Amino acid sequence: MRGPSQFTVVSIFVLTVLVVPLTTNIASTSVPERIRPHLWLAWPIAVAAAGAAAVLEVRRRQEAAAHPRPGSEGEERLRHAAQELARTVHRQWSAEAQTRVLHRPQPLQVSWSSTSLPVTASAAAVLGEGAVGGRPLRLRLRGGIDDVAEKYLRLPQRRLVLLGAPGAGKTVLAILLTLGLLHHRCAHGGPVPVLLSLSSWDPRTERLHAWVIRRLVEDYPALVNVEIFGPQAASRLVTDGHIVPVLDGLDEIPAELHAAAIDALDHTPPGSPLVITCRSQEYEAAVSAGGTVLSAAAVVELEPVGVREITAFLTEGGVAGADRWTPVLAHLRAAPGGPLAQALSSPLMAALARVVYAPPTADPAELLDTARFHGRAAVEGHLLDAFIPSAYIHHPPPPPDVRPSGELRRYPPELARRWLAFLATKMERHATRELAWWQLHWIVPSTVRRVIGTVLELLTGAVAGIGVALGPGLAVGMAAGLAGGFSAGVLAMAPSHPGYVNLQIRGRIRLFGRKLVLGLVVGLTMGAGAAFAFGLAAGLGIDMGGGLESAMKTAGTAGLSVGIAFAAMMWLNTPADTIRSPSAQASLRNDRLVSAVRLVVESLSAGLLAGLAARRYGFGLDAGFVWALTAGLGGGFALGVAGRLAGRFQTGLAASTWGWYSLSRIWLALRGQLPWRLMRFLDDAHQRGVLRQAGAVYEFRHARLQDRLADRSTAGADEESGG
Repeated sequence: MRGPSQFTVVSIFVLTVLVVPLTTNIASTSVPERIRPHLWLAWPIAVAAAGAAAVLEVRRRQEAAAHPRPGSEGEERLRHAAQELARTVHRQWSAEAQTRVLHRPQPLQVSWSSTSLPVTASAAAVLGEGAVGGRPLRLRLRGGIDDVAEKYLRLPQRRLVLLGAPGAGKTVLAILLTLGLLHHRCAHGGPVPVLLSLSSWDPRTERLHAWVIRRLVEDYPALVNVEIFGPQAASRLVTDGHIVPVLDGLDEIPAELHAAAIDALDHTPPGSPLVITCRSQEYEAAVSAGGTVLSAAAVVELEPVGVREITAFLTEGGVAGADRWTPVLAHLRAAPGGPLAQALSSPLMAALARVVYAPPTADPAELLDTARFHGRAAVEGHLLDAFIPSAYIHHPPPPPDVRPSGELRRYPPELARRWLAFLATKMERHATRELAWWQLHWIVPSTVRRVIGTVLELLTGAVAGIGVALGPGLAVGMAAGLAGGFSAGVLAMAPSHPGYVNLQIRGRIRLFGRKLVLGLVVGLTMGAGAAFAFGLAAGLGIDMGGGLESAMKTAGTAGLSVGIAFAAMMWLNTPADTIRSPSAQASLRNDRLVSAVRLVVESLSAGLLAGLAARRYGFGLDAGFVWALTAGLGGGFALGVAGRLAGRFQTGLAASTWGWYSLSRIWLALRGQLPWRLMRFLDDAHQRGVLRQAGAVYEFRHARLQDRLADRSTAGADEESGG
């Protein structure tokens, strides 16, 4: 559909902002007396119409900028966005690789080769008819952790599926592949590899490209900054082929969605590069159930680690008392197919064994007790159970080029295990692998969540009431603020993602004009709610102290004034100008800053403007306690309803993920279920290797560790209850 022309937009703006109000004022002496008191309504109507004109102008410009010409400023901004994103992704995963000690002391040499499972397209589909030459060939690929990026770049379609058993090292290989592709891009150009966890994707409700775009915006919110990177930068990066999605953990979405996910992946546009990791058994079952293979994709499988590689990994790199491993290694050479060798052939189990038996006092020879460890499952269960106590008893210093967010704390191992088991159990119940601090309120009961929302809005109302007190007085201001906070808090919804704040002013004046339209809608919504409450009160026979007409005029004027403060907050609450590496600590600090700015700009300033409006343009209204309660309840309820219908209208501390997180954390700490300094504890667990960081969320080092903690926690609870 064709957008509005610039002439149409300018005409509407001039007619509404200049002609209508001026004509109304000039004609005010010639209209009937009974109509004259209502002429002031022309101004808010003009403002609303001007806002509509501004929205049309924004739409016109966005449509013009959505399809930039080659070599235009829009294309240059998109290249800048890709370059900044590549630098950020490199910093992000280089730091994570160092934290996980992927290159030290001695990398565990893992090999991969073309899978023998019936899940691969034909060689002609993968390599192209020209490469095969019409002859029936079998695709044979082979490599290790050092050349996975090089081998991937040789694939004509740049599509790869990495399969492996649980703990085989798929995520590690995905990280190394991402870093390798980034090094290649730095030298030769090309798309930006972005590593994303697939656990939050639902192929039934969201197309893959739409999901990738959403994740880019969530993890790198600066991409929304139109002034720096152009309109719809994240969407254009994906659709124009500037991104290589490296999708980790197809098996982590619900099993019933695996076949649908492969079908959705196969329907991505031809020529779209991508990388997928999945457990071998789950991928084979999904292909068998859906009857669809990922066309043009090479499928390789990680191989079990051999005894020689295990020996090098367990004994090299300065392990204290390496001779303690001598009887174990001799047993592995003598029984390469035994339960212990099978268990340690998994890179995950080999890494856990190195941590568990790192202290000089620990004796790995206990693994040779066949009565205790009679099978592979028994060995793996022992290593999983012993890992957390060992990580908290003995932890070597981080590498020199990795600086922790804070000093490692001395947490009692049993207490740390209990807290981690609590989190694992709650994550299992919510069917997620991601631990996002801004979603901590999911853990608390719904009744507590309702109380949290009310408390946050009451605090907001109290701050706003201090501002209102400038006009009708402190008692009236606090009554209006607390009443509004209570009625809004009853309907408050927790925000879905942390906020961000941009305090830069230069070059962002036009943006304020666009936000002013939304702010005025919020303010007028609140004013309309207050006016409705006034009318309802008058209908019930309550004296409004100045007349219903004056009360409604005051509500409208105050609403317009409040809208300016809301517009200022929405203007500040815009993405930063530079793309930064996502981290839980940074997002929490940023949202805490947003909350402070919100209290000052949105709550206190809105209250001040409303108080000034009531004082200067009170229309003869005698603002008293009844007036304050009525205005607060009606206006707050209107904002609460608007927040339910459209999240963009969420205001006050109820729009603060930091506020919800803080009160939820306090409630859980009082019950002894989590530590008081939760973020410090999570960062400490990350530095110890218990958790891993994927963007701004944490995940357990491996899904098997989360499952083990959750299962044992549930079993312990059943035993205590006599179940």
